[in-house]
Amino acid sequence: MPTLGRTRRLEVGQGHTLLLNGPGQFRLSNGRADCFGAPIGLDKWIRVEKSRQEPILTVDPSVVEIELARGSSWKIVNESTIPTGWNEAAQVAGRQGGVAVILGDVDSGKSSLCTFLANVCVRSGLRVGVVDGDVGQSDIGPPTTVSSAIVSQPVLSLQELRPETSFFVGDTSPSSGPDKLIRLLVKLKEHLTRLSDVVILNTDGWIGDPAALRFKEELVHAMKPDLVLGLSRAEEIDPLLNILSFASLKLSSSTYSRIRSKDERKDAREAGYRRFLSGSRVMRIGQDQAGLRMFDHPEQSILRWDRSFKGFLAGLLDEEERLLSIGRIREMSDGYALVETRNLEQPRFLEIGNIQLSSSYEETGVGTLH
Repeated sequence: MPTLGRTRRLEVGQGHTLLLNGPGQFRLSNGRADCFGAPIGLDKWIRVEKSRQEPILTVDPSVVEIELARGSSWKIVNESTIPTGWNEAAQVAGRQGGVAVILGDVDSGKSSLCTFLANVCVRSGLRVGVVDGDVGQSDIGPPTTVSSAIVSQPVLSLQELRPETSFFVGDTSPSSGPDKLIRLLVKLKEHLTRLSDVVILNTDGWIGDPAALRFKEELVHAMKPDLVLGLSRAEEIDPLLNILSFASLKLSSSTYSRIRSKDERKDAREAGYRRFLSGSRVMRIGQDQAGLRMFDHPEQSILRWDRSFKGFLAGLLDEEERLLSIGRIREMSDGYALVETRNLEQPRFLEIGNIQLSSSYEETGVGTLH
């Protein structure tokens, strides 16, 4: 977290929303407030990462203390920033149960809607599972992966959830391996449906071209949802909803949702890599211990161990191809790899992804394997 400034004390009227854009932190020192339907505890500092916006909605007149870093900002609006339709969708999803799929454009508020739906359902006493299918802007797992989690109590952010099962996709774009991505998301969904009353799938924001429409149509049909929620600022979601044969609701994006730049989205991905790679140690993996393969050729488990994969992100997988941890290739020599990872368990497969990272986990190359 960058250096924070002095503490500022804000008095926020009942039913108003404090919008805090990170990096910074806040704490509720008096009153009652919630965030995406999750109650905020008193006197606990809560971090807001760079490129994220937290809406703090007051239930009673409240006092909120904030500390901001360079580049952060705040404002108070005299209403809830949660659209009315989101409450109605939460009631429908909770009442009928089963699988709900969230669709929408980039930065339309899909993660916010997913968090809100999960919180409302949990507070109603339902068992809730979440599948994070956004490989580029993952919340539950690191970028380039898909993950599932059980929501046992309300959360301010999906990043609070502990991944129950994760799979390595290998790229931040779903277009690199749509069939693989669909197969892995279905596996996550099928496991969660045995544990949950409601399963919510949050998807990526790729919807704007014919290939994206085909991918999303195939994904939705494979998921067999009980409800599809299309999130939209205008009419951009209509072509997709019109070709689906499942029950659907079109919801408005919040008028206060923030559209991030390409650089901000890259910053968010790099923060995700660091969240799962900081504190790594170097693991030596030999060719007699693990199969080596490419993210887009998983059937090819025998590759030469002398190729130059330095800096590439990799997935360390167990015998059932579940993700143990991500790692960064430090060195590849004849017969072994040195991998920076927080994983302690010997993997069965080392799967090379399509993203190259610097030693400080910044993206330096994308789509450079072939």
